[in-house]
Amino acid sequence: MEAVFLGLLYGLLDTFVRFIHANIPPFRSRWSVAKMPDLSVWHQEQNPGESSDPKDQTTCPDAQLDFIHFDLTILSSAKTAAENFTSRESRLDILINNAGIIGDTRYELSPDGIELTACNATGHFALTSHLLPILKKTASSVSDPHVRIVNVASLAHLFATNPDLSSLEGINRRDDRPMRRYDHSKLNNVLFTNELQKRLSDTSIYCLSVHPGLVASDIFNGIMSDFLTNWFTKFGSYIIASPHEGALTQLYAATSPDIEIKGLRAAYLVPYGQVGRKSLLAQDRDGKLGQQFWNFVNV
Repeated sequence: MEAVFLGLLYGLLDTFVRFIHANIPPFRSRWSVAKMPDLSVWHQEQNPGESSDPKDQTTCPDAQLDFIHFDLTILSSAKTAAENFTSRESRLDILINNAGIIGDTRYELSPDGIELTACNATGHFALTSHLLPILKKTASSVSDPHVRIVNVASLAHLFATNPDLSSLEGINRRDDRPMRRYDHSKLNNVLFTNELQKRLSDTSIYCLSVHPGLVASDIFNGIMSDFLTNWFTKFGSYIIASPHEGALTQLYAATSPDIEIKGLRAAYLVPYGQVGRKSLLAQDRDGKLGQQFWNFVNV
């Protein structure tokens, strides 16, 4: 019996693989792992000149990695990727949704007519929804299941205001600045996590959203001024987490027994492994926003 991990591991592949290599033995009884698990890794897009062999992206040459193409901006790609995965695997224990898009000053739409930054939420929703059957199957068929769905959100969700999730125009937020659209995409990730947990309340699956910290990556290239770019180059290491540090809370959400011991369903976690406070909008106490987002994307 083996545990299967999946993730859109934006810039964090090596950290995740090294962690699993180092920590799988203690987790064997917990996860019923009899050997090194398969780790299937999805990338939003392969960069020009980048090797298609996932083993080239990790310092653990013995890791069993599998590359499946998934384009976060194309909803039909989620169905294809999920079918590709389920044709190879019979179970899924952990899904980490950690792809990221942030638009520049241009307003650009995906092939489905969705503003690109909004795909941070719609793409993850589509992928997860197509994987729900195998996630549920794993949760119900394994003697000691520990199935997790981890959606990477952001502290940026706190800055989202006046969400409109009732229409494509409301989701796209054409008149907003790029960073404001990013804020809303991350709010939608938290709302999606809340709603997903409600709909999985009759299962043992835990759904969590995570703020990984301000992580050093190229996601903000093209939207910061030259001044800010130079400032971050000089001083950013004092306040910005490394990719390794950015992976820690995600790994905690995905693997720690504390999640079940503390009953952290639909929890929002912040560095390092602490329960954070969602914005009032993200708390969505009447469930209206989460249901609106679900209904919109699930058409």
